[in-house]
Amino acid sequence: MWVAGFALVFPIVLAAIGVNKDEDGGWSTPVLWTTFIVVAVLPFVYEAVQLALWGRTLGKRQIGLRVVLADPAGDPLPIMTALWRAAVNNLGYMLGVFLFLLLGVKVWAFFLFFMFVAAAGVLMAYLWAIWDRPLFQAIHDRYAGTVVVDDHAEWNP
Repeated sequence: MWVAGFALVFPIVLAAIGVNKDEDGGWSTPVLWTTFIVVAVLPFVYEAVQLALWGRTLGKRQIGLRVVLADPAGDPLPIMTALWRAAVNNLGYMLGVFLFLLLGVKVWAFFLFFMFVAAAGVLMAYLWAIWDRPLFQAIHDRYAGTVVVDDHAEWNP
């Protein structure tokens, strides 16, 4: 989603508003907000709509994965659960990164260090699924009460 967003949306916005720096010498506010929209809001809409309708995104469909409720096990996602999972996964994770990016380019460049710390936290939230037992849930799955399952695997209740 990020690649598509940056390839399609970002150039259009830059062409419309330009890449001029603001009066403080930092990035302009429209460029920063466009970055947030491309990195967080568009992926949120993409994931929320697809999880609510089909329980999977295009990438999950391609490799045979599906997002279901953890309890009761295997039930399809209600719309609010799909929205909550997508919000935590996209908006929640990116808020810290974007906040420190904003502070780093508008206030003090040292805040960019914390942006990288927040990005490392986002990476850890995804990697959490590697050692989580018994359901191998990432942090956003734990908050939403969901689990990602393999459609090709057999399941014995």
